[in-house]
Amino acid sequence: MTSINLFPTEDKQTLRANKLNINFEFASYSSSLTIRDNNKELTIYLDEQTIMTHVLNSVSNLNVSYATNKDYLLELFKKVVHQIDKMETKDKEACATYLVQNLNTSEVKN
Repeated sequence: MTSINLFPTEDKQTLRANKLNINFEFASYSSSLTIRDNNKELTIYLDEQTIMTHVLNSVSNLNVSYATNKDYLLELFKKVVHQIDKMETKDKEACATYLVQNLNTSEVKN
């Protein structure tokens, strides 16, 4: 494996990866983006807290007027509910209470 320093760079660099194999993962302890094309691979390790913030911002910016965003939000909601269901009872109850109290309100309470 070869490591390279992408920065500082004198020019702007763009990688169009829409036709490449992409694997993006984030968790509490590690986050990475891997891009593959045949036998070549680029892995970028990311700060997980920064990525979690970006994911939350991206979800908040989805436009629920678009069908694809509605479908995505529904799938995301199902995944979140499934993960919450794995929590201990006290934490699960707190999440359920939050959902019931905030679902039909125009302002979410933190």
